[in-house]
Amino acid sequence: MAGKYIEFLIPGYSTLFTKDRAYTPGAGEAAGLNPFDPKSARPLIEGEWLQDAGSNKLTRGGLGVAVSGTKANESTIPQYVYFMEEGRYDAQATKRAHVAFGPAAFVFRCKLFDDTVTIAVGDSVSVWDYDGPAGAWGKVRRCLAKASGSGFNVGKVINKGADYIDVLYLPGCP
Repeated sequence: MAGKYIEFLIPGYSTLFTKDRAYTPGAGEAAGLNPFDPKSARPLIEGEWLQDAGSNKLTRGGLGVAVSGTKANESTIPQYVYFMEEGRYDAQATKRAHVAFGPAAFVFRCKLFDDTVTIAVGDSVSVWDYDGPAGAWGKVRRCLAKASGSGFNVGKVINKGADYIDVLYLPGCP
């Protein structure tokens, strides 16, 4: 199954472990925000990463970038990739995020990543706040970037194209 920013390659979306969990606004988001409404100020897009906010809820996490076009706030806790078709009315009403969380070792293609520090095949990736090259996205997103070694790694890059990386999902890998 493919979205604009993420595609599940092996074994395929239908065999993944997925779950719908409640969403709570993250740092800098208005309490009444509905990120499932594509017309909201900060809509979620498939391929963004969400983290556990406690009480069985998910949130975007950090969302802080000091300088446009740079990454910040590497995650130190497990993250889950968000995947839901844009504008689904049931999600807008229930405010529940559909995330994939396993099994370990599935492969996905990601187009929502930071390559300001070149990512190579074999590199570990983790989740960071990033607003696109030179702020091109206009909104900070939680996306993949080369791991620093002190964060929570979500996988290893197994292939790289001009505008995508293929990642083997190995949560907590070195």
